[in-house]
Amino acid sequence: MAVVSISRQYGAGGQVIGEMVAQRLGYRLVNRTILTEVAKKAGVSLHSVEDAEKEAGGLLSRLVAEMVKASPYVRNLPDYSATFDEDDYRAFLRRVISEMAAQGSLVIIGRGSQFVLQNHPTTVRVMLVAQEEDRIARLMSHYKLDRERAEHVARREEKKRIAFLKAFNSHDPDNPALYHLVLNTSLVKLELAADLIAQLARAQG
Repeated sequence: MAVVSISRQYGAGGQVIGEMVAQRLGYRLVNRTILTEVAKKAGVSLHSVEDAEKEAGGLLSRLVAEMVKASPYVRNLPDYSATFDEDDYRAFLRRVISEMAAQGSLVIIGRGSQFVLQNHPTTVRVMLVAQEEDRIARLMSHYKLDRERAEHVARREEKKRIAFLKAFNSHDPDNPALYHLVLNTSLVKLELAADLIAQLARAQG
């Protein structure tokens, strides 16, 4: 069965579309679920993983160092090194995503899955974009933010997304050639976007 990798600009509707695609296909949805998998395999609390993901740099590295001490699973990674840093964290994330994808019937949102699964034969890679004004408006509506806060969040999260992905892989994460399908949710309704993605996944799977 196919795997759907959904990459998205922040506020482009990735979570909503991912949920609809998973429902249409009867697939498992993986977004924050992957943090549960990381916590379980690493022998640390989900709360610790969630906190670490919200922070940059040092805290994440310290958490991963704790994972190494707690879990032989991490120490046995082929990419593991004695000085465990953020590059090792990304290697760990690759392993978890790859293991999930091997089971098929999966919709995974973000976390570099477009790079991890680039050569996975039945993965459909999708990129969601939208005009900044529409992304800000969506954040204001969904999270009940005022305009100033929504603008700040949208721009901050976009910078974080690009920085993470460029460190994850040197290629441009927004290069349309990386994806089977690029959808502009300023022009395409979310329901139609989900229908198109599900149709493509059925054809690929």
